[in-house]
Amino acid sequence: MGIRLKLITLLMLFGFLVLGALIWSNQYVLHSTMLQYVDQRDQQRLQRLQNNLQVYLQEIPTEHAAQIPENVWLKLLTLSHRIDLTQNYIPIDVILKYRLKRRPPPPDEFESRVSLLDANGQLVYGPLLDASEVRMAVYDGNQIVAQLGYHHLKELTERADIEFADTQSKMLSQGAVLITLLALLLLWPLANHFLTPIRQLADALKALTAGDFSRRLSANRSDEFGALQRDFNYLSKTLQAAQNSRNQWIADISHELRTPLTVLSGSIEAMRDGIRPLDKENLQRLSDEVGLLNRLIEDLYQLSLSDVGALQYRMKCLDFKDLLEQVLRSQKPAIGEKGLALDLNLENERFWVKGDEGRLTQMLNNLLQNSINYTDSMSDNGRKGWIRVSLQKGTGSLNLRIEDTAPGVEEEHLRKLTERFFRTEPSRNRRSGGAGLGLSIVRRIVEAHGGKILLNASELGGLDIRIELPIMIKETE
Repeated sequence: MGIRLKLITLLMLFGFLVLGALIWSNQYVLHSTMLQYVDQRDQQRLQRLQNNLQVYLQEIPTEHAAQIPENVWLKLLTLSHRIDLTQNYIPIDVILKYRLKRRPPPPDEFESRVSLLDANGQLVYGPLLDASEVRMAVYDGNQIVAQLGYHHLKELTERADIEFADTQSKMLSQGAVLITLLALLLLWPLANHFLTPIRQLADALKALTAGDFSRRLSANRSDEFGALQRDFNYLSKTLQAAQNSRNQWIADISHELRTPLTVLSGSIEAMRDGIRPLDKENLQRLSDEVGLLNRLIEDLYQLSLSDVGALQYRMKCLDFKDLLEQVLRSQKPAIGEKGLALDLNLENERFWVKGDEGRLTQMLNNLLQNSINYTDSMSDNGRKGWIRVSLQKGTGSLNLRIEDTAPGVEEEHLRKLTERFFRTEPSRNRRSGGAGLGLSIVRRIVEAHGGKILLNASELGGLDIRIELPIMIKETE
């Protein structure tokens, strides 16, 4: 069963339940309302009967209700239908004589439920009463001389009341049926309103599973389906970017591995054919190429471990400044060989951090090697190239800053420098710089230590790299 049929069936069942509830409630409410209306009407007539009895007892005194003639009781009972003797100025004996001469009409439904009792509650005329029935006292002055008993109506008995109730019930039922039918007619477009985005999303997901990451949905709704469409578009865009990155990653790995392998293959073939002599110098060149290949493979291995979360970190409390000074001492020969100057601005205090000594050393070496590789030894204006390293303490963190002179990096390339294999000069091979993995590894090491890395254009003309790492209070030994 499709979702459309399920939705329509569910809504139809709900509609029928609502219809049944409406019809039942209409019947119940209408029946109760009509009984209340008839009861209020009877109460008014009963009040008129009480008034008429009291007027009769005042003008024709009797000591007991049993002394009231039955025909007089019946006439007074009939008069209470429309006449209240307290508001009528015609003498009671005149009215009674006139009424007594006429043939009495048959008793109506109200008259069959009213009884006359004496002052002690003994039945005089009418049906027997239960203890729970309504009783009204009839006074002669301040003395109770009679009581009126009244049986509440439990079901409609008069034809006019029954016909009115039936008419109203039919009208309400027909109205409920009409409303339900109109609601059912609206189910089809309502089902389409909900099913259309679901079908579009299902088709788009099929395309996504088939590898078509270019599929997008028109997010033209403001409800939850619109939010789902926008989330799908974001997922599709992310997967497409991941696919492009993976393809680029494979292409870059192939390119970076092919270059040293091509050099090795060509050199070995040249020495085998006798074009190049098999001497110590050529063997050293082969060894250098193997070293380049090993470093590339190691970088790829480290980066892949970081991506899958398998890169091991042995955290301990260490002095970051001491670590930085060790790395600077090891990199000074390379800086001098490149013909660059080094400017240090390190605060004279300790910077305790919780980190992995090996990974932080790797991070610092990559940063300095990046500046050495990509900084010109002599600028266009004839000034010597240089690298400036600063270490300062911030609020709850240390701030490491490494700046260098020209050449700089274009603004649109700054945020891509930490992406794997990204280089501002795509044609540059590994010998003139690197494979573009150094800063990518640096970013992952910084993030693993709870820090962040920022790259900007340096005022010196080159690159400005800022790293923030959380500092800690040295534990007492």
